[in-house]
Amino acid sequence: MVQKIPVKDKMDAGAPFKVSLMKEVIKPTVPHRHAGYHELIWLSQGAGFHEIDGMQLEIVPPLVYYLRPGQTHCWNFTAIPKGYVILFKEELLQKQDISALFHFPSFIKLQQPEVFFQLAAILYQEYTGQTYSANTVQAYIHLFVTKLQQLVLQYKPDLRPASSLFQQFKQLVNTHFAARKDLAFYAAQLHITTTALNQTCKKEMAKTPGAVINERVLLEAKLLLSATERPVNDLALELGFGDSPHFIKFFKQHTHLTPRQYREMATARK
Repeated sequence: MVQKIPVKDKMDAGAPFKVSLMKEVIKPTVPHRHAGYHELIWLSQGAGFHEIDGMQLEIVPPLVYYLRPGQTHCWNFTAIPKGYVILFKEELLQKQDISALFHFPSFIKLQQPEVFFQLAAILYQEYTGQTYSANTVQAYIHLFVTKLQQLVLQYKPDLRPASSLFQQFKQLVNTHFAARKDLAFYAAQLHITTTALNQTCKKEMAKTPGAVINERVLLEAKLLLSATERPVNDLALELGFGDSPHFIKFFKQHTHLTPRQYREMATARK
């Protein structure tokens, strides 16, 4: 019998974001996955090994690890770690952040680490003190992604970004989600069958390819509804729906809200 890799969810129910201190223990962890959110792990101290998707990475702080949703990882510390763990869902990302994260390696050595850790400390204080807003969180995440992208481009880490069929599919979805929602298109682009694409998505994220596409469409819809005052019919056409009723039905099916209700809630939170 094949043992399944356990999936852990450290995010609070319904929350799109969380910041915590790295647990200061050296107990090894078993391989597991965190599904449904991205993870930035900032380490200022610690030693040992961090295994990501079967690859052993030596822990040499100061550095940041980036984990994509669904990646398998485990820790084997030999010295007490210190740092911060930032969890966030894609709904908090700007368009350019989503594209940048596709090209992130699994770890990035930090230049001028004091700047990053000061920002992480401030964000942690605001999070634990519940003095933050959704806009503030989005600004912090955008700043972190932008600064880390500069390091990736400037220093070109020896470790190439994690590459997999699933990540290639996600990148294609990120580019074509509005115009193409048919699995045959994506399978053809990847030179595989739709059955193989379905198996890959279920293995990586326990989701169907259709669910991945729908999530990206929904993310874009939420961004447009919260950031613009454009008519719902215009957004429906931009997102590839034939008319607004089809878009409204899709949006309500996934959020239990109409686009107008979601826009009103997003506006109220600003």
